[in-house]
Amino acid sequence: MRSSTPRDLSGMCPHCFLRVDLCLCSELTRIQSNLRIVIIRHVKEERLTSNTARLAALMLSNVRIVPYGGGEPFDEGPLRGDDTWLLFPDAKSTAPRGRPQCLVLLDATFRQARRMYKKISGLRLLQQCALNAPEPCTPGRRRSPRSDGLSTIEAIATALAQFESPELAVPLMTAYAEFVRRADISRGHNRTYG
Repeated sequence: MRSSTPRDLSGMCPHCFLRVDLCLCSELTRIQSNLRIVIIRHVKEERLTSNTARLAALMLSNVRIVPYGGGEPFDEGPLRGDDTWLLFPDAKSTAPRGRPQCLVLLDATFRQARRMYKKISGLRLLQQCALNAPEPCTPGRRRSPRSDGLSTIEAIATALAQFESPELAVPLMTAYAEFVRRADISRGHNRTYG
């Protein structure tokens, strides 16, 4: 579901983009991680209420969101560094050797992500990896065109579990489930969770 936030944020939390009465911010756990995460977010994702990169950035200490698109030149500086890997669903390798120090994710639709990959030359220079996607435990805010499709926060949680510690994924996935539940309430949807 493509959704956007009112320009003036009327009645919305400016951080989690949920309605103020459903705001999740005070309940989020701050997570310290050794893995640095760079999220290259397509500008069309920035104001979507369904965007989960925002939620990950509120929780994780080592996250940087870098905007892409909108006619602005893209700074490839955040892509440089030793052991910087690209997490990409079309990557050939699901289990590269070693561990990344920095993980780059594209926060976009699959179509936008493929275009970003073609246009940002620095991405093609990075070690690439794909995750073995877990079975979805939370109905997402959007429908994925792929069976292995994950939201940005699910991908980050899965990567942290794989590369650092499974315990780091738990608060991210718990917050994501609650985010989806509250977003559904704000839209009058009545899904069964569990």
